[in-house]
Amino acid sequence: MRKLNKLLNSIKKFIKKPGGFFSLGVGTFVTNGIGGIFWLYIASLLGTEEYGRVTYFISIGIIASTVSLVGMSNTMIVFRAKGEKIQSSIYVIGIISPIITSVILFFIFLQNIEISLYVIGFVTFTLIGAELIGLKSFNKYAKLIITQKILLVTLSIGLYHVIGYQGIILGMAISFLPFGIIMVKAFKQEKINFVILKSKYKFIVNSYLLDLVGAFNGSFDKIIIVPLLGFALLGNYQLGLQFLALLGILPGIFYQYILPHDSNQDSTKSIKKIMIIVSIIITIGSITLSPIIIPKIFPNFTEAIILIQIMSASIISSTIISIYTSKYLGLEKSKIVIIGSGVYLLVQIPTLIVLTSYWGINGAGISVLIASIAHAIFFIIINQFLIKSKKENES
Repeated sequence: MRKLNKLLNSIKKFIKKPGGFFSLGVGTFVTNGIGGIFWLYIASLLGTEEYGRVTYFISIGIIASTVSLVGMSNTMIVFRAKGEKIQSSIYVIGIISPIITSVILFFIFLQNIEISLYVIGFVTFTLIGAELIGLKSFNKYAKLIITQKILLVTLSIGLYHVIGYQGIILGMAISFLPFGIIMVKAFKQEKINFVILKSKYKFIVNSYLLDLVGAFNGSFDKIIIVPLLGFALLGNYQLGLQFLALLGILPGIFYQYILPHDSNQDSTKSIKKIMIIVSIIITIGSITLSPIIIPKIFPNFTEAIILIQIMSASIISSTIISIYTSKYLGLEKSKIVIIGSGVYLLVQIPTLIVLTSYWGINGAGISVLIASIAHAIFFIIINQFLIKSKKENES
């Protein structure tokens, strides 16, 4: 009973903290909620095949954007949280790198201006948001992401009715671009100093590898599914992932909150306990309610019901992964996080190929669950080794 009261008091304390969890929570919940509803609406509007096609192109854009970020997102969060003036130097890279990538993407691969603009916009917006999180300016961050999401929905739906599914991607790209003015202001406040970045070389390299593995974890499966199952079944798979993203909103808010605190070695034990409890409740609710909700709202996506139930089970392991990712990044032990993401990828890709040949789209869902559990187990084992090593050094 005493432990329960202590946990409840902790909840009240960090929720009421000015400019802290509440602001971040409201901003992230609103934007992810808007985004989730938007994509579910788009799914009902497009149908399985065109929805799968949009997913395919966006996946390519995300991978290209991550290549362009060069590990700068986590670098910005962690070192701005430590009070280091690193933003102007990172923003220079955030301008040059995506322009180069988008030009290559346009001329060599897709000849698609929408994806090229998406890459430039995504990188710009990601770095601006990363700085605000690092500074713990959660009120400003909430306003930023809500404004962008409103622009995204308005522009994408409007352009869809003008030029078709390409308009959805173009609307997403344009919604990022107005915030580039924040970058310009940063250059006036601080001089560019690449020496600072050079001193963080190891962390940046590890962060870059982490981002790349993460991007492949989140997008490469969609690119593989197209030749295996086609665009229509990719549409069902993406709907399952979209529900998973909606279910992960609250755990994701917790992660964004604890990362800068873990970077400063602040105590976050109570919050992490809450994360686990919330993830269990969400998982049970999703498995129970999805067979009731999907047929009524998405009659064309009934093949995704079992898939969504399978994927829902990965919420708990994904939350555990987020907790340890925050801890290891805060300790600047990004190599562990990279290897963990590699474990996920090495498990998911072969299981995806094998299981889809037996169970189709449900096999793809099982591969997500297995990979997530493997990733979480790896982090737990490593944490035990670190604890043991710390005790041996202290004795």
